[in-house]
Amino acid sequence: MVDFLYNRGSADLWDTLQPVDMIADTIRVMLCTASYVADRDDDLVDAGGANDAIDHELSGTGYVAGHGNSGRRTLASKTITVDKPNDRTEFDAADVTWAGINAGTAAQAVLHKEGSIDDTTARLVSHIDTGGFPLVTNGTDLTIQWNTEGILQLSTA
Repeated sequence: MVDFLYNRGSADLWDTLQPVDMIADTIRVMLCTASYVADRDDDLVDAGGANDAIDHELSGTGYVAGHGNSGRRTLASKTITVDKPNDRTEFDAADVTWAGINAGTAAQAVLHKEGSIDDTTARLVSHIDTGGFPLVTNGTDLTIQWNTEGILQLSTA
């Protein structure tokens, strides 16, 4: 599979009624196992189905799964940059680290806007499974180093 924006997450970047503001909103990253079959048509971290991201989230030492728990990392130092030579806009943030994580194999990362209540209100934004995935956890620190060209790139060409 390739990295992608979820359909609703993409629309939410433009929506004025239920917007996703990549800078002002709390954008979090969660790690999922290979059993998660990401679908561009998914809207929420937990929509009540059997193949929601929440159903396949890592859990173990150094990673507590679930809404508001210590496993998910909040993106910090977020930026949006216009890259005129490449005809695109890039969203980036600081790399994220989990200390002493031993929670299985992270096959993919999912970016989402933190829900106001729980995961049934957490809007999916992007699915990422390139750039080093799968990542095996073994009790040492795990760092995701985002692409130097940005985590997400929206082409204007």
